[in-house]
Amino acid sequence: MLIILIIALSVHTEPMHTEPITVVIVSPVEGTVRSGETFTAKIVVIPHEPIKGIKLELHFDPSLFYPKVIREGEIFQESKASFASIREHDKVTITGFFNDDQRVTSRGVFAYVTLIANSTNFGTSVLGLSDVEVTGDGEELPFITVDGRIRVIPTSFDTTCDSCSYPSIPGVHEGTITPSVTINNISKLFTYSCPGTCGHSEEITLWNDTWNITARRDKSESDWYVIEFPHSFSLIAKHTYYYSIRTGSYPLIIHRHTFTNSYGTINCTSFRDVNGNVYDDWIPAIKLEG
Repeated sequence: MLIILIIALSVHTEPMHTEPITVVIVSPVEGTVRSGETFTAKIVVIPHEPIKGIKLELHFDPSLFYPKVIREGEIFQESKASFASIREHDKVTITGFFNDDQRVTSRGVFAYVTLIANSTNFGTSVLGLSDVEVTGDGEELPFITVDGRIRVIPTSFDTTCDSCSYPSIPGVHEGTITPSVTINNISKLFTYSCPGTCGHSEEITLWNDTWNITARRDKSESDWYVIEFPHSFSLIAKHTYYYSIRTGSYPLIIHRHTFTNSYGTINCTSFRDVNGNVYDDWIPAIKLEG
C-alpha cells in the first residue's frame, strides 16, 4: 500500500499543449429576447489559417424561434464571392465561398441570422452549430465551434384561453398570481370581453407582503378594456401576488379554480357577483402588459 502511494505521488503530467485553431462562434453566446420580438445572431469566424469557404447549419428550438432573414456577413461581401442560405422550421443552412484567390484571414462575421421569438412560448433555446465544414486551399481545416443560448421572456402575464366562456356577470374577483418568469415594465391591465359585449374591469389592486398598487378605469377614455397603472412595475418569477379585480359587464371568464399556462398560474380564491353569490371557480381573462 505504501509503495503504491509513493509511485502515485511521483507521477505528474505535463500541462496540455493546444495548437491554435479556427473558431466558429454564435454571438452572443448568452442573450435574452422578449416574446414577439426579433433577434439577430451573428456567426463569427476567427481564422487560424486562410479560409476559402464555410458551410454550416444553425439549429434552434422551433417552438421558440422562427427564422426570418439571413444576411451575408462582412467577410463574404465581395464581388467575387458566393453566399447562399436555406431556411427550415428548426434550422438554417448557410454556405459561403470565394471564387478566386481571395481568402478569409482575419476575424469577421460570416452571417447574420434574424429570428422571431414566439409570442406565447417561453424558455431557452440553444443556437447550435452542426455539419460545419471549413475549407482552405483544397483541404478541410480543423476548427472548434461555440454555440449560443438565447432565453425568450414574456412581455405580459396573459390568462386568456380557448375554454374562456360564459356565464359572466359583474362582481369582485380575488385570488393569487404566480408568474413563471419575471415580467418587467407592466403598465396596464387589459380585460378580455365576452364576444359582442363591452366586458371590462373597473378597478384592480395587486399586492404582496411589502408592496401594493391600485388602478381604476378612466371613464373619460374611449378604450373600455384597458386600465392604466399610475406607474410601471415588475412581477418577479415564482413570487406570489394577491389580486382583487372589480369587473363591469361581461368579462371573459375561466371557469376553473386554478389555471396554469406558460405565463404562470392564477387562482380564484373567491368571486362575489353583484347578486351576492360567491364562487371559487371564476377567473377573469386578463393581460398584465407593458
